[in-house]
Amino acid sequence: MQTLRTFLVMALALTLWSCAGYRQAANSDAPLDLPVEARALFIKSVENPTMDPDLESILRAEIRDEFTRRGRVVWVDRDQATAYISIKVNSFRTATSLTDEDDTTIRSSSSISLEAWITSKDNGQELWRGSASHSESFTSDQEGAEADVMEMAARKLADRLNQGY
Repeated sequence: MQTLRTFLVMALALTLWSCAGYRQAANSDAPLDLPVEARALFIKSVENPTMDPDLESILRAEIRDEFTRRGRVVWVDRDQATAYISIKVNSFRTATSLTDEDDTTIRSSSSISLEAWITSKDNGQELWRGSASHSESFTSDQEGAEADVMEMAARKLADRLNQGY
């Protein structure tokens, strides 16, 4: 009986340890692997076709924060940059996804789809291009859900940037 108990405890510990490892790999926080000539960045533009006036500033901040957190990037003024990053929001939506019999919203969802590219300041050559999207459902905190989708899209963009080099 003691052997069976020991075996079960070890199996459970191994399972939990392997799940933790999988989670860490899935949520990569690896430093950005940019070429040296593209590490002094300036966000040149954010194309925002939505009616949300705050989207551009929040998205700029999320991308700056995520890239800074990953390291090997310095945000500088346009004149000091060695490369420019441009961002295009393809879509950003918040919509009701479930209502009750009285047409009261029970669940909503928020989603974003965007693309970004980095170009050399010297010759305008495109050094990298990637896209990211994220969606999330929520019941009451619309602003929080919208902030979360932008944060996760910035994180996914940084992940794709690492895969691109």
